[in-house]
Amino acid sequence: MPKRKKHERSPRPPNRFGDPRRRSFAEKVVDSPYWPAMFAVNDAEARGDVDAALGIIHKTSDQLDKEQFWHPSRLERLEQMHLLGVLMPRWAHSRWIVAQAMQGTHPRNQWRMSKAINAALDVRGGPDPVRDREADRIQIMDRDWVYRQAFLYDLGGLEVFLRHNASGDLIAGADRIWEWVGAPMRGVRLLEREPRHLLWEDPETGEQVRTINLGAGMLIEDGECAIGRIVPLASGWMFETAPLRVPDEVAYAVADEPDRWIEALRDACAQDPSEIWIRRGLRDYGLLTDIPHALVNLAMDAGLHAFHHPDDEELAELFTHPADYPACLAAWLVRPETITALRAGLPPEGRAALVGFADFVREPAAGLIRDLVDHHEEAA
Repeated sequence: MPKRKKHERSPRPPNRFGDPRRRSFAEKVVDSPYWPAMFAVNDAEARGDVDAALGIIHKTSDQLDKEQFWHPSRLERLEQMHLLGVLMPRWAHSRWIVAQAMQGTHPRNQWRMSKAINAALDVRGGPDPVRDREADRIQIMDRDWVYRQAFLYDLGGLEVFLRHNASGDLIAGADRIWEWVGAPMRGVRLLEREPRHLLWEDPETGEQVRTINLGAGMLIEDGECAIGRIVPLASGWMFETAPLRVPDEVAYAVADEPDRWIEALRDACAQDPSEIWIRRGLRDYGLLTDIPHALVNLAMDAGLHAFHHPDDEELAELFTHPADYPACLAAWLVRPETITALRAGLPPEGRAALVGFADFVREPAAGLIRDLVDHHEEAA
């Protein structure tokens, strides 16, 4: 065999697109049924057509080389919209719109994505020294609280989606969504919690605001501070997504200068990055709850025993504040797998327990309970 010259390069391997074994996940997606399906699902959601979106997903439900394509949180949102139907409150439709705006891959959003990623990296103190650069970007876009806030609100991602992508029918089902566009970042302190509401205070002015309780208090103690965007509803106020627990000085700084919230976070993270949980989990931006998915399972663990035995120490071990339990239970009840199981069969004793829950949990869980009880009573 003739020797290669000293500076002669080795022959190139076969083109990656010609050898399926060497193709990246992204390359396989582009050349698969998932690529057109992704845009078709985007269009169906933008029209507000849940059934059409799920239909497309089901047709392409097989995994791509055992790798998950459809995002679990997206599947959960669509299944909840389908299973709950008219029980879904209008604020949930608003959150659905916000989630869709985050999915936007239109070229007009490329600069927004880039700037939002840079903002998140700035708060983190720069790129991850160990993680691959592209993997770091993907993690930021999927999980980073700062990226989400910057992309949707500071850089106008939500407004652009409403103006150019969302149909009239989709917007008509929402709750004051246009007012969410300009919602400022706020610094607040948690004062009190009730099963259905949380009471917050502006640390600068002392102004108080009561938000619906979707479980944000699970990660924030009374007297602790948080930042987030409080948005209007026809019947009150809520956080557009779970607020971020922060040191007092960050909340004060944001309350004083809302537009400088990124700088306030960056300075605090530089001092002690462990204090602020900006890298949230995969499914922490729920449609119907502000509780991280793993914590929702605590409601199932506490179960009927805790409800029927409120003085039992087990409840105190699972929940520092009993007022958090209804929010956690509500989050568990509206999980698609829970809804499906309860609709399939509900013994009389379970029916009686659910009736008692209805007075404590928020919508749509309360409406689901009434619907389940009525359905099984009619069947009986």
